[in-house]
Amino acid sequence: MPPKQAPQSKPAGQSAGKTAPTNKPTTGNPAQPKSNKRKDPPQQNAGSNHPNKGYESGNRAPKRPKMHEVRSIAAQKSHASLKDGELNVQSFVGSLSFEINALDESMRRTRTSQTSRAFQRVPFRMRRRAAAHNYKKVPRRLRRRAKRELAEDNTPTINPRMRKPKSTRARLRAETARRLEILAKRKRLRRLNSSGADKETISVRAARPKIRRNVLNDPVITARKFRKRQLSKTWLPTHLWHAKRARMTPPKEPLWRFAIPLTPTQKVYRPTHRIQWEKGAMAWDMSYISTIGLSGAQHSIQNVLTSLGLTQDALWNDKARRWRSGAMHWTGTLSRKAKDDRRIIGPATIIWNPVEKAPTDEAEQPKQFRQVYIRIHPSAFLETFNEVLRLAKGQTPRPYVEDLRFEIGSIDITGPDSTEALLGVLRPYLSNGESKNPHASKFELLAGLKDPGALPLGSLLAFSVADPRLRYPPRRVALPKGIDQNAQVALLEVISMFRKEDVTKPHQLFDRDARFRASRLPSQRSLNRRRGKGAPGTVLEPTKVDPPIPMILLASRHSIGSQSSGTWTLMLPWKCVLPIWYSLMHYPLSTGGNPWFGGLDEIRHVTFERELPWFPGDFPGTDAGTAWELEERKVRHKAWDRMPKGKRVNWESLDLGAGRKGEVGVGWACDYEKLLGLEITSKFDEMVVDGKVGDGEQTPLVNPLESITQLSKSTFLTCQSPTSEPLPPASLVTVNIKILGRGVPTTCARVYRLPDITPATNLTQTVIPATNPPPNSKADGKLPLNLRDQWLARKPCKGNAQKKVVVKRDLDFETRQQLLAQQLLGPPAQFPPPPPNSENINGHPLCPNEEDLIGFVTTGSFNLRDGRGDGIGTLSAAKALEEWKRYKNQKDPAARLCVVRNAGQNVGWLARWELI
Repeated sequence: MPPKQAPQSKPAGQSAGKTAPTNKPTTGNPAQPKSNKRKDPPQQNAGSNHPNKGYESGNRAPKRPKMHEVRSIAAQKSHASLKDGELNVQSFVGSLSFEINALDESMRRTRTSQTSRAFQRVPFRMRRRAAAHNYKKVPRRLRRRAKRELAEDNTPTINPRMRKPKSTRARLRAETARRLEILAKRKRLRRLNSSGADKETISVRAARPKIRRNVLNDPVITARKFRKRQLSKTWLPTHLWHAKRARMTPPKEPLWRFAIPLTPTQKVYRPTHRIQWEKGAMAWDMSYISTIGLSGAQHSIQNVLTSLGLTQDALWNDKARRWRSGAMHWTGTLSRKAKDDRRIIGPATIIWNPVEKAPTDEAEQPKQFRQVYIRIHPSAFLETFNEVLRLAKGQTPRPYVEDLRFEIGSIDITGPDSTEALLGVLRPYLSNGESKNPHASKFELLAGLKDPGALPLGSLLAFSVADPRLRYPPRRVALPKGIDQNAQVALLEVISMFRKEDVTKPHQLFDRDARFRASRLPSQRSLNRRRGKGAPGTVLEPTKVDPPIPMILLASRHSIGSQSSGTWTLMLPWKCVLPIWYSLMHYPLSTGGNPWFGGLDEIRHVTFERELPWFPGDFPGTDAGTAWELEERKVRHKAWDRMPKGKRVNWESLDLGAGRKGEVGVGWACDYEKLLGLEITSKFDEMVVDGKVGDGEQTPLVNPLESITQLSKSTFLTCQSPTSEPLPPASLVTVNIKILGRGVPTTCARVYRLPDITPATNLTQTVIPATNPPPNSKADGKLPLNLRDQWLARKPCKGNAQKKVVVKRDLDFETRQQLLAQQLLGPPAQFPPPPPNSENINGHPLCPNEEDLIGFVTTGSFNLRDGRGDGIGTLSAAKALEEWKRYKNQKDPAARLCVVRNAGQNVGWLARWELI
């Protein structure tokens, strides 16, 4: 191989494409000192004919020539191997070998050269905004390189500790802060001396918080330092952690009286989808979910639960014996008795506390003292608490009700790696002389479980764990390989063990004293002091100072046949949420990275992709759903009103085709008042007995949405038989809407049924237009007679994609003659021509009339799982029942078809609805 050619020597300061500067005397331009800024200021003679014009000054000058030299590839001429028409193979191969080596060397130099800064090589999740000028914002492995780049690039850096105030106001503030700190220190010393804490006194344990019965309890203060910020709301245990990493609810607009994280500041929309279906884990701090404690005689508790809607016979016979013994949990819908019918409250979870010794006498069993936890959404907490309290007052003996909202917190975690994360953080607490809890043994055998929904329905694990800070940072647990058949068989055996009867002890989370002891965890400073006494990397063992943390682990599946991963719900004392949350967020997953955290938007996203309704947004027939809908109407109307008139939708001039003008109902709302024919009434409309209403008194108005009833799927299906009771007058049912073709539904989209086969040709005066049209507009609303066939023709066929008809431009002479004859002999065109959008809208069929409106879309978006638009909607139960009875065979291709049109648009999309 010929030797590598040495680069030609160049004069100092000269590079490719640049001329060497010459030292010529200048007049009137003294030498300027070097600037400390990142870029030098412009020279005074920038426009003069200076020989150094175009040459950058400072440390940034040699950057481009250096990069050009690094990326240059040396080459060797190959014509030397040709001599007298003969090819010297050895010389030709040597020249090609030289070029290949030069290309490889250039690629290596380019890769190692500073083409990207240190902060640009950080993964997406670890990037920080200030990393471009603060080397401490990048990982430790890149800090030395980042510090060198900042020095070479002359980037201004500031040390906050050494920063001195520059303005007079800043100096005054700093001096005032220093004086206030001195005064506060003196005040603390005076209090310490007056209290006699330095003398020998009797040590008294901290007072146990008082939990009042049958009344609401006061909220806790998460951080005493910021107690004034929690006057109108309650902070979650992880509020300070979330406030730095997520967008929170506005300070003056709390949600359900809690400061709740809405969404992380990072982009997590697509990662949320991948975590649910591919790999990873995502956790939520769900401590705002309310817990109600009910304690008393077993038959009294049973009567209360039966009055709350748990009327199924399977819940009170031998089939549900494991649930009543505390070995599993129940999740369903609670309801209460209204004036004429039952009204849904919301979804809830009910857990029984096991008893050590069940009475042998069957007559004594109903009188046994039992405890029950009811977990309910905070939007329906007050309604549930008042109903439980009302029902408890009518029982003998009377059970007592406790408000445990601020006693018990919870964490939800989902994803294929959720079980691995919990195994790495939760370590069973073992005290001297005690055997391991059977539930703890089961939990440790779940290594390799990817889906908590694979466990039996209602699975529950209750045991105590040690403080995770003792083993911080968490270590990765050993998982069996996926190809290990023996490990898979062992995992199946562990799953089958959950169905067996086992002797359970009372759950420690129900014990008030155990919760109080767990809340008195040692401080982080004391743990650091203990860790400093040992060797680096040693794990602290639990001592008498470290109390056990009682917890209950619930495994839930979301829908039968769904491929999404289940969810683990970790219930534990309120003050123990933060230590476990820290370790959970820092656990290294086997698939890479750490668990993500989500907010309220991610909960709605996950629920939407699972094709399930989200409470309370998708339940407008409940009290909580009504309050949510009214609040969302204000938000949407405010956003619409803030837009300029030229950019926002003009609801009155919306052209729906066939002469129809105006949006159906209120454009920024799911107008159930118009759908169900409700009107705003007064509380004094009824007959007043033994009293009269004063003339000057204002009669309070009743919201018409309060009269709406939400029906469940089972209740709706039982109303199909002719012998069943009729549906309530104003009732709604929740459905899942799937777009069959293109189109993406949005919130407040209108849902129409397909028009009748033989629509009326002439409209009568009883037809009500969409809105009051302008005086000069045509509002006859005549639709094509074949409108139903047009929509059925747009239904895609299974397995056969619609082929586009390709019209050839180069037609032969005979074909052109036939087309001309058809045009001449055909019927004449209509004159005057029909107005625009009279038969279709840019090729799309017209939307049906207002009388075919059957519901609205409460949640709609593009479903990343299915790759098409989906939505969750609420339909009028009466009209949905008519559509259900229209087709005797539900497998009919036209059964449950509908047309979805977004609010403010005149184009509809064909879809199909299914009951949820």
